[in-house]
Amino acid sequence: MSQRNFEKLNDKGSQLIAESNRITDITDSKWGHPDGADFWYIDPALNVETATLYNPEVSDEEKLKLGKKRQQAYYDQWWSTEHTCDIEKYEVPGCEEEPDTPVEVWVVKPKNIKPRKNRVLYYVVGGALVSLNPNAYPIERLCEEHKCIGIVPIYRLSWEAKYPAAINDLHAAYKWMDDNADMLGIHPNKVVLSGSSTGGHLALALAFRLKRYGYSPRGIVTVSAQTDDREKDGSSFYSGVWDSVEQHDGLYQWLGRNFDSNRVGPEALANHATVEDCIGFPPTFMYQSEMDQDIFGNIEFYTKLLKAHSFAEYHVFGGAHHNNGVWSVIKNCGEPNDYSIRIAQMFDSNIEDCFKYDLRRPWVVEDYKVAFKEKLDRKSVV
Repeated sequence: MSQRNFEKLNDKGSQLIAESNRITDITDSKWGHPDGADFWYIDPALNVETATLYNPEVSDEEKLKLGKKRQQAYYDQWWSTEHTCDIEKYEVPGCEEEPDTPVEVWVVKPKNIKPRKNRVLYYVVGGALVSLNPNAYPIERLCEEHKCIGIVPIYRLSWEAKYPAAINDLHAAYKWMDDNADMLGIHPNKVVLSGSSTGGHLALALAFRLKRYGYSPRGIVTVSAQTDDREKDGSSFYSGVWDSVEQHDGLYQWLGRNFDSNRVGPEALANHATVEDCIGFPPTFMYQSEMDQDIFGNIEFYTKLLKAHSFAEYHVFGGAHHNNGVWSVIKNCGEPNDYSIRIAQMFDSNIEDCFKYDLRRPWVVEDYKVAFKEKLDRKSVV
């Protein structure tokens, strides 16, 4: 997609948001759920640095300079903080599709964890594809509460490398984890993928990559994930604190000329999948806010999971926007309110569901193979 066409798309998005805002003034807390209205609006001006990193008009050199500086600050903060869990850092080999590119992986182990056969939370940190701030996410709390080991891959961001670099990095971390299960003290059949915002987007995309390579995570739990980059009747432009124009900026930088096209598959964004692609997909729990961007892309993807007979749940929270949903399951965002606590409790319970029950449906794959074979056989007779 050309820069000119991208600008036209953003212009159209801005117009649609303006139309929506005549009705829904997102600065007015009356639109928020009463239990969370005090956390309704966040001034986008507070996020200027992030906006700069996915602004197409900023040079790649400037993005690289700013991005590296900010990421180093995040990492310095992480390693200088006193942790409640033991944190180990590894450099692991690249995946089959990019074998010469090593990946950094952090392993989070609660103090009282047993020495072997532990459950695993494979956690993908979010950040609009332009930042990766592990300090903002409750990785240690989740590992302690669910008595599991955390795997946190440090993937390349859009200002470092375009798609599929991030997916390759996530794939490499998962393969290394699976290959070294005994050394890490984990059970390779009890791995749950999770993430919010971009973390959820990449967790879902990774699941399609893993499916192609024969891996079968026990489940996926996401919050406010992006699943599509294509405009469909304005569905990608729904007003919210992190609006859809900003989302398009980030995805455009990541996908480049493949943005807003059908040239990428579900290993880039989940809703590029067909129903057939979703057959045998891991059990999936998805959370979305009423005014989240890409809400309709998520609904469409959820429908595909249902048609493929994959185990799936989809929750939409009324009177909430992107940050209401995402920030309910992260830390460092001020005092929690009743609404965010409720969302966080549901999120935690679904992670536990994935660990406690095997909700995968391997028989569906075989049933579909038989059904499609019969259909093809009938066609060949005709």
